[in-house]
Amino acid sequence: MFELSKQRLTADNQFSKIQTRSLSHARIISETEKLIQHREDNMLKLRGLRLAKEANVKQAGLAAQIKTKSRRRPGFK
Repeated sequence: MFELSKQRLTADNQFSKIQTRSLSHARIISETEKLIQHREDNMLKLRGLRLAKEANVKQAGLAAQIKTKSRRRPGFK
């Protein structure tokens, strides 16, 4: 049968350990990047909703000011 030397077995074991660590590290980095991207996407979505809401509130406030001004002076335009 095919027998491997002790040195070869040791080298294969060390390589397997390093490869496992490397793959594990790559998986952790990938998951972290996914979480960061998801957080950024969510933040942009919420920022857009907040800005739209603020614009609506501001527009409603301006409309209310125009209505109150026209009520104060019914004869003037």
